[in-house]
Amino acid sequence: MAAPQLTMATPRRYNGCCGAPLAARFPGGTPARTVSGMHPRRNASRLATAALAVAALAASAGASRATNLDMAKLPVVTPNLCLACHVAAAPTATNKALNVFGLDFRANGRIWDSNLAAIDSDGDGCLNGVEVGDSDGDGSPDGNVTSQAGNPGVADNCGSGPLVDEKTWGALKAMFDGR
Repeated sequence: MAAPQLTMATPRRYNGCCGAPLAARFPGGTPARTVSGMHPRRNASRLATAALAVAALAASAGASRATNLDMAKLPVVTPNLCLACHVAAAPTATNKALNVFGLDFRANGRIWDSNLAAIDSDGDGCLNGVEVGDSDGDGSPDGNVTSQAGNPGVADNCGSGPLVDEKTWGALKAMFDGR
């Protein structure tokens, strides 16, 4: 069955919105726009609202993806996980603030290396490398390290027990790694 043909009351005359013809009608004189809620300006605002909602959802998903990708760059992430860099345990698009280590990590190009390992971002007297479990910043955990000794973004006691002499820890690791 063929679709009904629209006829224009006045050729080449438009209503100024979306190029829709003024007074377009189906055969028999029925106006073309008879469905309720199909006004172009109202649809544009609905479309804009939907686009904003999709953008917000994509931004929140992007934030979590970035956090997961960044966590993969650290040699050891447990038990702190997101708290190593963020002030919230589960960052969202609206709550993604970084702690001091997170700011240093971002300033270092989101790269874990010896430069970042050799500083004490949180000022607790323990170098980032010792707290993360990779004292020389080579990307490999020290010895049998399976969890962070402290949180590099929060001033704490640098793990349990006495503080390690951070200045010699990298040299000791190098001796045991055969370098």
